[in-house]
Amino acid sequence: MLRRVALVLLLAPFGTGIGRQAPPPADLVLRDAKILTVDERFSEARALAVRDGRFVAVGTNEEMRAYVGSTTRVLQGHGRTVIPGLIDTHVHALGVAATEAEQPFRNLRSIAELQEWIRTDASRRPPESWIWTPRVYPTRLRERRFPTRKELDAAAPQHPVAVDGAYALSLNTAALRAAGITRDSTDPPGGAIVKDGAGEPTGLLRNVGALLARFHTEASAVPPLDILQRVHEQYVATGITSVIERAATVEGYRAYEALKRGDRLKVRATVTIRIPRPDDSAEVERFVSGLPFRFGSGDDWLKVGPLKIFTDGGILIGTAFMREPYGPGAHQLYAVDDPRYRGFLTLTPAQIASAILIGHTHGWQMVAHVTGDAGVDVVLDAFEAAQKAQPAPDRRHTLIHAYFVHPETAARAARLGVLVDTQPAWYYKDADALATGLGPERLAHFIGLRTLRQAGVDVAINTDHMFGLDRDQALNPFNPFLTIYAATTRRTESGQVIGGDEAVSRQEALRMMTSVAARFSFDEKTRGSIEPGKLADFVVLDEDILTCSPDRLRGIRPEITVVGGRVAFDRSTAK
Repeated sequence: MLRRVALVLLLAPFGTGIGRQAPPPADLVLRDAKILTVDERFSEARALAVRDGRFVAVGTNEEMRAYVGSTTRVLQGHGRTVIPGLIDTHVHALGVAATEAEQPFRNLRSIAELQEWIRTDASRRPPESWIWTPRVYPTRLRERRFPTRKELDAAAPQHPVAVDGAYALSLNTAALRAAGITRDSTDPPGGAIVKDGAGEPTGLLRNVGALLARFHTEASAVPPLDILQRVHEQYVATGITSVIERAATVEGYRAYEALKRGDRLKVRATVTIRIPRPDDSAEVERFVSGLPFRFGSGDDWLKVGPLKIFTDGGILIGTAFMREPYGPGAHQLYAVDDPRYRGFLTLTPAQIASAILIGHTHGWQMVAHVTGDAGVDVVLDAFEAAQKAQPAPDRRHTLIHAYFVHPETAARAARLGVLVDTQPAWYYKDADALATGLGPERLAHFIGLRTLRQAGVDVAINTDHMFGLDRDQALNPFNPFLTIYAATTRRTESGQVIGGDEAVSRQEALRMMTSVAARFSFDEKTRGSIEPGKLADFVVLDEDILTCSPDRLRGIRPEITVVGGRVAFDRSTAK
């Protein structure tokens, strides 16, 4: 008998379960599911337990029985696939909310639709008041070109009209007249007033939005909180549980704080602060030194993220700064006649380097909007110079967009510890038109995820959501499964495959929206995978993300989204 008791005592610590004390009950247990933990080994489990907002156990159905108490909520997975809460590292929820407060976004798919929208808006406005259209890209219009001045004049001859293309604007004659733009007007720094062969303005302006600022009332930096909350609720309904807001003002950050104080913040948020156009280093120094918070301050629900600068325009409207000229196809798509045209930087290399160095020196993670490959070269120069001036390990400075990938650039980014934040859904929506405008060879490595990953670069794929509340019909769809579909199939909206070698596996794409994405906000120890000790954010899907057909992949919908151990969305009860 004594020998038997001794054997029991020796075996108990090694997991026999004999004499083991039962764990405290969990708040929530999910059973009978296919759980993709996205841990280091991409392990699968069948059940999980949550207590106090964190995972406390992940394993088999039998193992989770010990965590079920009288007050435990038990969810039945019914064999469905479960993934970690998705992390969208690039959204503009503040901007979405602000524009929706003015009027709901509408996609305009042709110049005829655009003209009709302008006529309708003009009928509601007094003569000579400005009309600003919803965001329109030439790659999204059926004609695959900018509207002409004459076409805009036909729609509203008495009203100044500006077609919003972000880094390019199309104006009618009344708008040029009201803005005082004539054949004698000179290009502002970092921009261009496009003129015809006779020297007359065509109505197309590149990167010169500041010239018209006095005529355009910007959407409020602090949108109505009800609408901002609704944007976040839409994210949760798609399986997104964490976001990085990518270009906020200090007032925008305060809006997030207000939601959090009211227990109305539905997603975990890291907020990027945009540096106003850094014309000189003293101006940047004053701005950074005067910020009322430090990088990383906050908690698991809301914290201060990096500082952001804008260094070039956008490839959808032909202002990205490229290594090689745009080519003959650019005439139709971008109204470019100069065979030497390569786009341009919106800031000088010296301004870029100075702004990045100042932020780096003050201890901030720095991120730069840069779309063209020549622009990426300039930004990497600035990141490297900042690190040489003041070495700081693991700062995780980030290229935002970086669409045209070269192996040597990817290797350089990896060596510098630079991350890349990019949007496969733009390949899905725009690569058909871009291949015509830029050539299929250049598009073969457009959003080159495999090239980046093979070089060892951490890449997060995301949506850059900025207009509209429909997950598939927003200007930039915020459907994360469309993002994963585009990354894994390299299929465009028409079904064409351009540069299929840049496709990644579904497992890798899922990592790019979970465990790898968590690194962009220094949160890899607390989120991004389903492991004990991490925040209990997870999503129950209606399809198996690893095995369903590609066409069903982009249509996956969450059945349940859990944030911090609480059910934040339940499709069975959603209105």
